Amino acid sequence: MLNTTSNTAAQSVKFNDIFRSTGIEVKEPTSGRIFDEKHFAKDWDSIYVQPSALSYGEVAVGMRKFTKPTLLVTTKEAKMVMILASAKNPVFICPFENSSEEYGYILAFSIMPSISPEYVYYLCNYDLWDKIINNINIGHIECRENDIVWGVVDGTVSWNRIGKNVLWCGYSENPNNCSSYESAFPLEPKMLKDAIGDFILPSREKQNELIEEAKEQEAKFASFAEPEYSVGELVDRYTMNAHMHGLFRNSSIRLLLECYILSAGESANKDVVKILSDFPFQKDVLSEEEMRFLSQHLEYVFQRVISSNGVSFQPSFGFVQPQEVTDFMCSLASFPNDVKVYNPFAGADSYAIALPNPIDGEEINAETWALGQIRLFAAGVTSRTNIKLGDSFASMDDEKKYKAIITSPAYLMEKGQRIGDIVGHLYSKLEDGGTLVCIVSAGFLFDQSQATKSIRMKLIEDRTLKAVISLPSNIFIGTGISQAALVITKGVENEDIILADASGFTRFSKSVYRQTTFDWEQFVKDMEDDLVDFGERGEYVVEGDVATMVKYSELNCSNLTPKIYLNPRPKDGKPLSDFATEIKESRGDGNTEYNLVGSSLPEALHSKPFAPQKCVEKKATSARNHVAISGDAVLISIVSGNLRTVYVENFHDKIAFPPGFIKVLQPSEGVSAQFLAALLSTKMVADQITAQAKGLTIPRLNRLDLSQVLVPDYQSEEERQKLINDVLTSEMGDMALELHEAHERYKREVRSTRHAMIQTLSALSSNWQQMNMFAQKRGGQISFNDIIGRVNPISVENLMGSIGYAISTLERQVESLRLEKADWGEEVEINPYGFIEDYIRTHSTPNIRMVNVGNDNTADIPDINEETGDVTYYHTDAMNVFTAPMRLVERIFNNIVANAKAHGFTSDKSDNEIRFDWQEVNGDIVITIANNGLPLKEGVTSDDVLMSGFSTALNESSSEGTLHSGQGGFEIKSLMEGLGSVEVKSEPDAEFPVIYRLTFTNTNTVKIL
Repeated sequence: MLNTTSNTAAQSVKFNDIFRSTGIEVKEPTSGRIFDEKHFAKDWDSIYVQPSALSYGEVAVGMRKFTKPTLLVTTKEAKMVMILASAKNPVFICPFENSSEEYGYILAFSIMPSISPEYVYYLCNYDLWDKIINNINIGHIECRENDIVWGVVDGTVSWNRIGKNVLWCGYSENPNNCSSYESAFPLEPKMLKDAIGDFILPSREKQNELIEEAKEQEAKFASFAEPEYSVGELVDRYTMNAHMHGLFRNSSIRLLLECYILSAGESANKDVVKILSDFPFQKDVLSEEEMRFLSQHLEYVFQRVISSNGVSFQPSFGFVQPQEVTDFMCSLASFPNDVKVYNPFAGADSYAIALPNPIDGEEINAETWALGQIRLFAAGVTSRTNIKLGDSFASMDDEKKYKAIITSPAYLMEKGQRIGDIVGHLYSKLEDGGTLVCIVSAGFLFDQSQATKSIRMKLIEDRTLKAVISLPSNIFIGTGISQAALVITKGVENEDIILADASGFTRFSKSVYRQTTFDWEQFVKDMEDDLVDFGERGEYVVEGDVATMVKYSELNCSNLTPKIYLNPRPKDGKPLSDFATEIKESRGDGNTEYNLVGSSLPEALHSKPFAPQKCVEKKATSARNHVAISGDAVLISIVSGNLRTVYVENFHDKIAFPPGFIKVLQPSEGVSAQFLAALLSTKMVADQITAQAKGLTIPRLNRLDLSQVLVPDYQSEEERQKLINDVLTSEMGDMALELHEAHERYKREVRSTRHAMIQTLSALSSNWQQMNMFAQKRGGQISFNDIIGRVNPISVENLMGSIGYAISTLERQVESLRLEKADWGEEVEINPYGFIEDYIRTHSTPNIRMVNVGNDNTADIPDINEETGDVTYYHTDAMNVFTAPMRLVERIFNNIVANAKAHGFTSDKSDNEIRFDWQEVNGDIVITIANNGLPLKEGVTSDDVLMSGFSTALNESSSEGTLHSGQGGFEIKSLMEGLGSVEVKSEPDAEFPVIYRLTFTNTNTVKIL
């Protein structure tokens, strides 16, 4: 019996006298605040938890309900928390019988006043709680069945034995039955809880003393502990500070060098130090202790400074290959560990780090070589690597050969060196019986220039190609050029070539610096499965295959583009050249009234012939080729990766278009233009045609070879007319669905406009408040040149410009209310990079920084003369564009930015940032908008955010969130329906946890100026 009046320091007490079981089993499903293991106390300040801090959710039958303050403690890992439940605010937890692998069972108690929750935390924190609950008095474990009393005789009873059979002995309570019994049946949690033995409990005064002593000791230890630093935070602080002082991105290179010098000490490579010492260094931004911390995490500093884009200021003089590409290439190589590997054009030494082999190689760029040496040092592999500062082309000329070569020359910026020449050099450097694995630009697979074609033919004639694999084009930072991997075995003839297409194996990247990443492991698995299936089914390709095996005798001339061989083709089909011929293009002065681009052709075939429209403004700069049509013809183009097909009848004139973007076909005798157009509209035929443009940065039809496209042989007129009807019927069904969806969009426009006006007013109010507060602080005296804001310093003049822009936006929105249909203006070609830049300029605000981390959209586009092989380059500042009403895209941006401002950023956060990026992905334009605010609430999915009526508001109180109607995400989805699609990604642990991904499908690939 506990003596509650005793002042002695400690006394022995019964466990179940101090810890009283509590909780009611839930009999019917309901909802309420549910305890989660993440709420267990982590320190002295988190012992008590209010119900309001717990997630609200569905409560299942069998869970436990608590209506008064309850102590929760675990049987493993000694975790505890005091839940301040009440009748008004009950709390629910899992059933008593549930056990987790990490924490075991959760025991629930109401506790006597003689023990404090803080003392229970003390017991848990100092390994005393485990001793108490594992002090099981076996003699107290018993159960009754009829008149038999059972007791445990197994000495190994513990919480780990719950649910497992143990040995029991029993006797009858009937005095006339003297029999004894033995049996084995499982233990239950309640049996052990009731059998916990006595323990020593100090007085409350002594408990408080022990608690204070523990806190004092922890504080003392903490004072000696090293500060908790983050590599990312320190590097970002340094680079942003350097940026403000005008040092820009290269100063981060010097930060990396200083960390290397600290880490390497006297063993630091003097050449590395000399090469990188010219980069500027901003002193006094980081303390000596912080610099020492970074030097101890050199590998992570390298990744932060070099491998990312945006605020990490990636240097322009080098390229770091994505890790998943390196891993994939190494898996293809499978070199024996004892073989010396040659790695020319070593770059930042990705292969030297990933492979376990001894490595030789060169890198010609001094800065890139120096950075690679730091990376090798950080990875601890300098002893087995010999990467020299030198020219790999010079090394190619010496007589030394290697059994294994791996390289990525596709990234080279060398002048006067074609990729075909480089592959030829590498092949010469390879020993007989050796293996070469390299990345090449996709143009190497089909380029018809004499130099490249001769190397390709040499590899084919020697049968040295083991595999050709197309890689995703959108996984490489800073380039949209399509690339491919080659596996070459010298001196070993291959009967077949593995041709595979990995271009579709990407997934949404967790990093804000990259939109997609290469899912190479899944690709390898699917490739291996497809190759097995290909052989078992009788060696033919089916829809969806990503890999096949092609005999050398079956190659399409010298074209090695995998996609060509991965499209199903009709059995007993005929070449398309039997049904049509290509009308030859002429280079002229563009003197025609019909100037077309790929998107000029409608998406649907339609039952009537296509009627080209005369252009008011001639596009003489882009329409440089023309075709004279006399009679019936079929026009085809590739737009956003899809084939568009139309036909004209009795048309007698010239049409002009950019070279390669449109092809005009003349139907053969006995073939109608409408049938030919319908034939080309079928998936099997269209896929074969688009495959011939695979690998080009800009999909064009320059390489169209009608003889290599097999089509079904529809001989009778009835068969041909049925095909036409089937195509038209399918398109009419699609059009009816589009009309219904358009009607639904119209019904939502009033709600959408109101929501947009609220957002505009909110932005206007915020900026005006900032201006007013600043004016008051300055005593009413401000000038255009004054700077407002800490997060995003902005001049008064620019802030007034943003306010003026918001007012004009509001005027347009008010005007739109009187219209029957929203007027977004005409569709225009939008340069994604330029649009983002303009948006940031016109929507600046002092308390939020907006950054464009995407690459600019300039390019020099090659135009190859098919007869001579000469290449002419045309410059454009808008290589990739998409078509949409500009005000509509602005509205979508406004919704996303407003959601971040209202629901993602908190008032106490001082580094609010919204980051924009864009890429061309398989013919589409993908724009991502990420913010570094709060992640989505737990349990919220992407579909939830885009659902009508769902609110992302941080404050769920209706009294405080009346303006949050739950229309923002739904409006984004609705507005994007006519333009493409939207996806929301939440990564709670990432620096930028919420990312909107906008995919615009109505693209025009390139706009030549």
